[in-house]
Amino acid sequence: MSISRRGWLQGAASLASGAALLAPRGARAAITSGKPFAGKSLKVMTVTASQFTAQSKRLPQFTEQTGIAVSYEDVNYFALRERLTAEMVASSGDYDVVCVLDQWAPALRDFLAPIDSQVRARNIDLADYPKPFLDAGIIDGKLYGFPLRAHMQLLFYRKDIFAELGLQPPKTWEEVISVSNVIQQKKELPGIAMYYKKMAGQSQEIWYDFLWGAGGDLFDAAGKVAFDSPAGIKATQDYVDMMLKQHVTTPGAASFGEGDAVTSFIQGRVAMLPVWWWVVTRFGSSSSVLKADQVGFVPLPSYPGKPATSATTTFIYAINRNSKNQEAAMEFLDWAARAELERDILLDPNEHDVVATHFSTMNDAAVNARFDGLHKLAAEVLKSQTRSVHFFPQFPQMTDILDTAISSIAIGQEPVGEAMSRAASQTSRLMRQAR
Repeated sequence: MSISRRGWLQGAASLASGAALLAPRGARAAITSGKPFAGKSLKVMTVTASQFTAQSKRLPQFTEQTGIAVSYEDVNYFALRERLTAEMVASSGDYDVVCVLDQWAPALRDFLAPIDSQVRARNIDLADYPKPFLDAGIIDGKLYGFPLRAHMQLLFYRKDIFAELGLQPPKTWEEVISVSNVIQQKKELPGIAMYYKKMAGQSQEIWYDFLWGAGGDLFDAAGKVAFDSPAGIKATQDYVDMMLKQHVTTPGAASFGEGDAVTSFIQGRVAMLPVWWWVVTRFGSSSSVLKADQVGFVPLPSYPGKPATSATTTFIYAINRNSKNQEAAMEFLDWAARAELERDILLDPNEHDVVATHFSTMNDAAVNARFDGLHKLAAEVLKSQTRSVHFFPQFPQMTDILDTAISSIAIGQEPVGEAMSRAASQTSRLMRQAR
């Protein structure tokens, strides 16, 4: 599958209207009565995550309701893309439901079954999903899957250190620098754990928020590469200058991936960490020297006068187009994607996963009581957010290009303007080849 500039624009436009077009009205239908799919067996490929382990424990409830037997096969994230591609290219129907990362979905679209009509028939309220999460399953105006696992970013900080020094959590990147300087002077502790290593696009996880905050974007309104614009250059310069000029990051940040940054924080070696919300499950664990009450969280900083944003990463559950059990698979998706199931897992004292993909769950009082208001804060950021990453078939290749450019800047091989100009030229060529 390829995408032209026109196709990119059409895809971007569909994200703006897709949720409104697809969201039905009225009460949601219950799981189909009468067990019409009794005796069917489904095989589901999932990414390895505690959320799906918890979900699998509840599969007997689904089988009792529907008569459908379901088995999960967990696949490590780093092997998932290869496994999915092999299954899809072979037109295999071995897996009825598959778990697909947002940036892979456009390239795999032809192997997935659209579910728009089933969503309407079942009165599934898509408005309960944050737009950045729902958009992951919408390709060219059609819905291909539900966002069952999604992450957004927050700034985690040492609440105890900030209280001791009389500091307020930063709202802008400039404030990050100023509070970091105080912490480094008073506590001899690096201010913030940034990560710039070339590693599966991790160098871009925080860079997007700099880019949007500075008024830039990956592409302009005409579909032309725009991350080398003046706004894009400023954003990238500000991003790497946290390490290169301001010196407020952890030592070795140029060679840090996300995992390294997380480890430095939970080991008490840095005062702030911008990262996905899953990290809260690490506080108080055996690998952490920090207790949960030592850590606070706020929206990611932005530029003065700009709203807080968060890049998101989302796994969608989709039906394999080659499955011989598509109706039963939709019955399973209906069950697995329900906010009630999500809430049940979050409130289970034996489970510790933090992921929620419904506004109703994020605003639930009991959920917020257990997680100290984390989900309500996430909902506020996601509800007000106007920008998100638009994915297209060549997105993983563009990610590799940007990964190389940012890493090159961070280790001092290239200046920002030169590296981003080269990355823009390579991306433009990539897009032209796809026409």
